[in-house]
Amino acid sequence: MARMMVRVLSTALAGAALTAAAVPAANAAARPGNGKSLDAKVQERADRLVADGVPGVIVMTRRGGRVSHVTAGVSDKATGAPMDARLLFRIASVTKTFTATVVLQLAAEHRLSLDDTVEHWLPGLVAANGNDGSKITVRRLLAQTSGLNDYTADPRVMADPSRTWQPAELIAIAMEKPPLYAPGTGWNYSNTNYLLAGMIIEKATGHPVGTEFQRRIFTPLRLRHTYYPTTNPGFPGPYVHGYYNDYGDVSTQISPSSARTAGGIISTVDDVARFHRALFTGRLLPAKQMREMRTVQPVNDDGVVEDYGLGAARIAFSCGYGWGHDGGFPGYRTWTYTSADGRRQAVITYNESKFEYDETFRADLAKAAETAFCG
Repeated sequence: MARMMVRVLSTALAGAALTAAAVPAANAAARPGNGKSLDAKVQERADRLVADGVPGVIVMTRRGGRVSHVTAGVSDKATGAPMDARLLFRIASVTKTFTATVVLQLAAEHRLSLDDTVEHWLPGLVAANGNDGSKITVRRLLAQTSGLNDYTADPRVMADPSRTWQPAELIAIAMEKPPLYAPGTGWNYSNTNYLLAGMIIEKATGHPVGTEFQRRIFTPLRLRHTYYPTTNPGFPGPYVHGYYNDYGDVSTQISPSSARTAGGIISTVDDVARFHRALFTGRLLPAKQMREMRTVQPVNDDGVVEDYGLGAARIAFSCGYGWGHDGGFPGYRTWTYTSADGRRQAVITYNESKFEYDETFRADLAKAAETAFCG
């Protein structure tokens, strides 16, 4: 279960234990037939994903002031309850954009600098086996260019899914291996970077990360269905049940302590879209920090071709670029796209983890993303 963990476990658990599926821009000619409404086109794509095998799908779309929701399949295989766009789900590594936003807000407030080192804020934590926190800046954490290994790939993380992990324990796992490259000279997707970023937020503010999320993002944007659990594997309201291969329903079986600021947030499609629209239209960050977030480099993240900035990625579609982040936690997978002007959005989420490398599913998912964002 490793890389799926968040696309935290973007690798064995989450966010990551599941590796990201490629969602390249689909050719416009692949869209459903002309003359159909956007909802009808999106419905066809959602139904196709369910036919491919996922239990249920939610697709939220925006075109200017018009917001729409399409669902297909079930949210709970045991009861047959239909998928519902109001339900909570684990957004996994979409959490990284929240974390990066808070770090950039702190930079704007001069409470930290993106050029500060990890060693400055967390002395002695990133050391051993060639890992050196004095050579890794906060910017390199957010840009995924630190060279640090991803702790979620270690089988110990998922050996006892309900175990409560402390951040320092997970960082110690990553320190057991030498860095993949000298800081700033390469790129690799590592949840370790965002766990460290969360620890730096707490050092810089003196508050738990959840408190900062709440006062800086959740409350101002009225994200009334967005939560940051750290140890409780349950949900605070009705939720989508998530399924992970032969493990079945793992919705409440995995402690979010292994994900935290790399992938621990619970939300809804509407709250995720509201956050991204506010962020990418400049409501949460000053212009300087937005430029930092949008300074990108081309990457291929296990098949996902995108331009990665600071906690946000830019994806090319036939109608232009979509900004956002994807995320995977055992049982959950989410893809988000928002245009720079906020007038065009798509959020796609589904509740099964076993299709990451299924070529047919990946092709159908690419078509669904193209239709939802551009159709």
